[in-house]
Amino acid sequence: MGLGLLHFDGRVVDDDGRPLLESDDGEELMHVEHGVAVALGSWPMESPGTLYVTSRRVIWLSDADKGKGYAVDFLSLSLHAVSRDPETYPFPCIYTQV
Repeated sequence: MGLGLLHFDGRVVDDDGRPLLESDDGEELMHVEHGVAVALGSWPMESPGTLYVTSRRVIWLSDADKGKGYAVDFLSLSLHAVSRDPETYPFPCIYTQV
């Protein structure tokens, strides 16, 4: 299991553009959410992409830049908060703890 946020560009070569999972190690796709923009710290928000939650990782792949993606391994994943306050962040968002 890796540490922290990793750049991820592993994609299955098919029409779905889904990430290549580590199926030999039992990784399974649990949820897919399209149209997800990612904001990491003070970096500019990434254009929308697709968020994949597997049994071991959270993976985000850009729809605009097919070579851009991020992945983070996790032991547990929790929804921390929902924010709709434009003074906190200019768009509605969720905060998660990984």
